[in-house]
Amino acid sequence: MPATHSELLPILIGIFFVASVIQSSSGFGFGIFSVAALSLLAHRFGLTMSTPMLAILNAPVIMYVLWRLRGHVRLTNLGPILAGLLVGIPIGTTFLVRCPQEILLRVLAVVLLYAAVRAAMPNGDACDPDAAGGQRETLARKIGGLGIGMASGALAGAFNTGGPPVIAYVYCRPWSKEQRTATLQAIFIVSIFARIVYYSCVGLYDVPLLLTTAACLPAAIAGMFFGYALFRKFPPRALEIFVAVFLSLVAIKLLIWT
Repeated sequence: MPATHSELLPILIGIFFVASVIQSSSGFGFGIFSVAALSLLAHRFGLTMSTPMLAILNAPVIMYVLWRLRGHVRLTNLGPILAGLLVGIPIGTTFLVRCPQEILLRVLAVVLLYAAVRAAMPNGDACDPDAAGGQRETLARKIGGLGIGMASGALAGAFNTGGPPVIAYVYCRPWSKEQRTATLQAIFIVSIFARIVYYSCVGLYDVPLLLTTAACLPAAIAGMFFGYALFRKFPPRALEIFVAVFLSLVAIKLLIWT
């Protein structure tokens, strides 16, 4: 692998281990934490390298959590979201490839601030989109789901951070922790495989990047098992607060010093 990647390898391994712990214990956070941490290395490891890499490393973590919680997946009304994802991913990838990195980092800072606020909010059941209109799917809800999917796909394609829109949607449902986590993984896995295919088609993967990814994969897998053990033992609120504080600090840094 290139010397630049070799020098950064211990840092990358640490980032992906922590990101995997967060994802497995809370059901989200791998992409948003990783891209925030890697943005601090943007002069050495740009977004056009880190974003495709994250898609591969995130896949086994999500697949493991999804398999463990497979009986809790709730697929009701997710069709428009998944369709929107497939539309939004090419849009976000085009943005990633064509925009200057300075602009990308400032947009990323805004996304991180939103994610930080969302992570800091209590995940209660105050918002239930089915409460007012019963269980019947309406045209407005379908359009809303399509918009959420497109926003998530665009963010995922550009930054591998498509979680916030769908997290907000899923956490508005009166579901258990297991149901919310499992359903998010089902959405994320569709997004990840679509991105890997699209990134491959536009030439974002090369041999050095794939070698670096392979070197980091054991850390992601180790964090996956450790994080799932945490998920089973206690509510992940402490990790959510940690992520919120970390994302806020990184976003402020990007807005001021980029």
